[in-house]
Amino acid sequence: MTATFEVVENAALRRLLAEAGLSNCALARAIVAMAEKEGLHLGTTTTSVKRMLQGAQPRWPVPRIAASVLTVRLGYQVNVTDCGFADRSPVGDTFDGFACSPTIGGTIATVVELSGRDMNRRNFLMGTAFTAAAFAQPAWLALTTPATAWAEGTRIGNSDVEVLLATVRHFETLHRRHGGGTVRQQLIHFVHHQARAALHGTCSDRVRRDLFSAVAQATWMAGLTTVDSGRHALGQRYYAQALNLASHAGDRLYAANALAEMSRVTIDVSPGEAHQATALARSALQVANGDATPALGAYLHAIEARGLALLGDAKGTTKALENAQRSFDRDGTEPDWLSFYGESDLMSDIGQCLRDTGRPQQGVAMLERALSELPEHRVTARAKTQIHIAAAYLELRDYEKADQVTGEALTAIGGLSSSRIVERVKALRRRADKRHADLDERIADFLG
Repeated sequence: MTATFEVVENAALRRLLAEAGLSNCALARAIVAMAEKEGLHLGTTTTSVKRMLQGAQPRWPVPRIAASVLTVRLGYQVNVTDCGFADRSPVGDTFDGFACSPTIGGTIATVVELSGRDMNRRNFLMGTAFTAAAFAQPAWLALTTPATAWAEGTRIGNSDVEVLLATVRHFETLHRRHGGGTVRQQLIHFVHHQARAALHGTCSDRVRRDLFSAVAQATWMAGLTTVDSGRHALGQRYYAQALNLASHAGDRLYAANALAEMSRVTIDVSPGEAHQATALARSALQVANGDATPALGAYLHAIEARGLALLGDAKGTTKALENAQRSFDRDGTEPDWLSFYGESDLMSDIGQCLRDTGRPQQGVAMLERALSELPEHRVTARAKTQIHIAAAYLELRDYEKADQVTGEALTAIGGLSSSRIVERVKALRRRADKRHADLDERIADFLG
């Protein structure tokens, strides 16, 4: 007698797919896409999903990512077990790096632990997804957190703060010239040791604000380089703690800058959550409370406009851009940490907004002007702008020009270590959407 085996199908997953209106192929693509946002490369295919439906248990983190995909699609929380999978997620470690302490000492202790785990665990938070909604609590706390006092301990003086800030500026220069992947590890070590030193430090009232702000700037740079290395969820934690530090320092302008970067990274990583990006930009404006410097005010309004453009709000976008230009035209002194945002950067943001609100001809003109004025040492900014120009030419159906500009951008990108720019290249390929075979092939070769 021949033995027969009954296949135990995964009825739970089948029901969820039916409710979500997803085919096997669509689920496979969505799992791979969400994994890419986390810096993971999964080989999930239509055949893989078919096996899941037949009762196979995929390797972790596929079950978690599948549950996240279905959560987004259905609009309610779907757990791993709801999908018919065994939950093999790590247990016993409740630290996630997002909790915002009500004290400055607690906040710096969180930065110490976050950076320490990052240094010592190669895959720390690697399987965690970027979620724009996670920025909501830090943003709300930034609106309500008062400045706080420093703990007792080692004496910290002006020279210590000056050295810390000079080192942060050095890392920032390297990042903008070579990409975040080149400097991230060194920067995380720097943040960890500086935060540990500051945790037990004491200083005069005159120094306190500058010290808090300096540690916040170092932590913000850790977030920037981490996201640029493709570690989006981990970068979110650094941004949240940088925001909390700036808020405790009473440095509302730097807190506004941190919120603006949260908005920008949401636009880059998860453009489908443009409403969250817009809300973060508006929180930044509220935190600045009308005291923003000319360039900072322009930056905050420009980020608001970017979110509104993605939402299709042409009228709101125009108003935000007018506010940005009005702010930029004012006279005033800018802080050192805002040196990255000048007239060419504003023109680039305006050009992207024009492109995304149905005015690609005006958009490409503004973007090309921005590129012509960006200095040569702004390597990453120039590469990003070229990609935006190529996207505008695609909107104009000028495929020959789009192909030319893309080629120039890919040549420049070749020497950079920047996941964020690679993501923009992928977005450009999606815009091309097979309409121009040569361009699609060029980008495919680069990504390969």
